[in-house]
Amino acid sequence: MLADTRMEQGRVHRRVSFRTEVWRGEDGIFTRGNERFGDLSVGGAFIQGASTSVGGILNLRFKLPGGNEFITCTAIARHTRGGGLGVEFLDLSPDNLRRLAAFVNASS
Repeated sequence: MLADTRMEQGRVHRRVSFRTEVWRGEDGIFTRGNERFGDLSVGGAFIQGASTSVGGILNLRFKLPGGNEFITCTAIARHTRGGGLGVEFLDLSPDNLRRLAAFVNASS
């Protein structure tokens, strides 16, 4: 796991990278992958190996390292680059937001 606390390109949140099981749902179809989250923050993530159209809406389920419960949310694809997809989280529940923030802050 890697922590990156640089605040470049207008970023305001700490970020971490790790590999995890990710379920991605799009147009009612869910697929499971073992993908790498790069730049995971409370606001979004870069998912290595994922692709969809910019502006596409995805349903995501993933586990944090050492966690047993999924974080579930809707995300919008903001950009693609280098074989991956940058997403912005749209509807993290307060509990999932707290869990994600605690994980990112503890990993930094």
